[in-house]
Amino acid sequence: MNWMHSCKRVAELLSQRLDEPLGPIDELKLRMHVSLCGNCRNVEKQLSGIHAAAADLFSGGVDPDEETGRGSPPGRIPPVSDRTS
Repeated sequence: MNWMHSCKRVAELLSQRLDEPLGPIDELKLRMHVSLCGNCRNVEKQLSGIHAAAADLFSGGVDPDEETGRGSPPGRIPPVSDRTS
């Protein structure tokens, strides 16, 4: 039995943990690995930030089109008879 997960497995578990609870063994191995591995701590922080930003975006907290001005439809297009050549 491995006492530590690989960095690849930790990244998978960090992502999975955002969606559902992990089992106690995986959670323990994950915490042990992250406490010793700076790279995986960075991945954990990045995933948490992305998850929080996505939650804000989909909860109506931020309207990306409003901030960029790209979401509004352009002005009325005149009928063909009103256009000048």
